[in-house]
Amino acid sequence: MGLYRLRQSMARLVSLLEVQSFVSVDRLLQNGHKTPPDLTFGVEVFDRALTLNFGQFVFFKGKPSHVFSMLLCVRAVLPQPLGPNCDVIFVDGGNNFDPYSISNISVEQGLDPENVLERFHISRAFTHHQLACLITDKLPRAITEFGAKAVVVSDITQLYCDPDVRDDDKEDSLRIFDKTVQTLRVLARQHQCLTIATTLENRNPQMDESLANASHVSVRFEETINLTQFSLLKHPHLPPRTTIASVPGVRALENYS
Repeated sequence: MGLYRLRQSMARLVSLLEVQSFVSVDRLLQNGHKTPPDLTFGVEVFDRALTLNFGQFVFFKGKPSHVFSMLLCVRAVLPQPLGPNCDVIFVDGGNNFDPYSISNISVEQGLDPENVLERFHISRAFTHHQLACLITDKLPRAITEFGAKAVVVSDITQLYCDPDVRDDDKEDSLRIFDKTVQTLRVLARQHQCLTIATTLENRNPQMDESLANASHVSVRFEETINLTQFSLLKHPHLPPRTTIASVPGVRALENYS
């Protein structure tokens, strides 16, 4: 009889421990949801759907992703508590950096365009080898030197998919691309910065898959008539979701650029 009661007590104890374990995990997840964002779009419907934090490697895909990445770059310069008040590094892989668009966004955000542009550090690549070298060899030192907390690599697949990349080099370019993407993920963690890679077109499914797998956060932007569709595909703490919103300022800037 004593042995039976002991077994019952042990069973209750194991059950209690399992319940407590699940509650603990649930609380951790809830705390993850409540973590305040380090950088926001300033677009309420998108900011409710997505939390961006330093240490994350983020993948934005779709044509509107360029202007949304520039919006985040400008808002990174905002003084606290609106923004982190930090410098920005922009690695231009798609030859699409436009200072006039940055100036327009700055005015919309109530910032002086000249002061904002002074806090941007731009580097442009013209071949996929140059882009890989910039990211693996130059970017870590630049992040430290400028104390940058926001990094954007624009249209990262374009140079790797350039027609000048010969067929016999394509396998090697994929290998280099995978290494480059993993470097961006590691840099985000090591330097506790928000690192964003954008692709404006669907060029190579393998490269898109590599970006999606390496990223902590993955978002697809699509244009509809007078609207932007935002689809959160992957996030460490948030479920996938799709949101549609009208973003007049962003649309005007995109048409301009």
